[in-house]
Amino acid sequence: MRSSIIEAAKELFAKFGYKKTTMEDIAIALRKGKSSLYYYFKNKEEIFQAVIESEEKHLFSKLNEIVNTKMEPREKFTQYVITRMETILELDNYIKALKDEMLTNYEFLSRLKTSTEKQEAALLTKILEEGTSSNTFQVKNIPMAAVAIATALKGMEGPLLSSYYSFEDFKVQIENTLNILFFGLIRR
Repeated sequence: MRSSIIEAAKELFAKFGYKKTTMEDIAIALRKGKSSLYYYFKNKEEIFQAVIESEEKHLFSKLNEIVNTKMEPREKFTQYVITRMETILELDNYIKALKDEMLTNYEFLSRLKTSTEKQEAALLTKILEEGTSSNTFQVKNIPMAAVAIATALKGMEGPLLSSYYSFEDFKVQIENTLNILFFGLIRR
């Protein structure tokens, strides 16, 4: 029942937003009484937190799959970025929660941002370490590079989520950006 509540709430929050979705809406979607929701969750915020945590888990599950493959570091890095962006498109609530200024007073979102940054930096560090040890990448300060790349990827989310690009167009932009990251801007 708990997972059913999370799935129903996920759809409603994505469609109507956190503020406009009520416990009554979630109960109606499940064809249950509101009291059955309160057996599993104290309030709407707790349900929202469970939804966001579910989406975060989905994202990092996919990213860990890529990082743990036997691909060459450059291909792994490319697939990591593409998988990250494709998955983010699926996670309406996760992205809205991290970007919505109206939701900043929820303590769990602050913890989520910190956790997300640490997890992403750790995954990118692993790819960069593999690439450096195989002489594929030349990175002087791997932890700093991982944070810089994670920050750049967050900056790419805006164009991805806007209506100006299809994902195919955005993949071309990703490839261009990765070429700059891998080869720099200087003609050789």
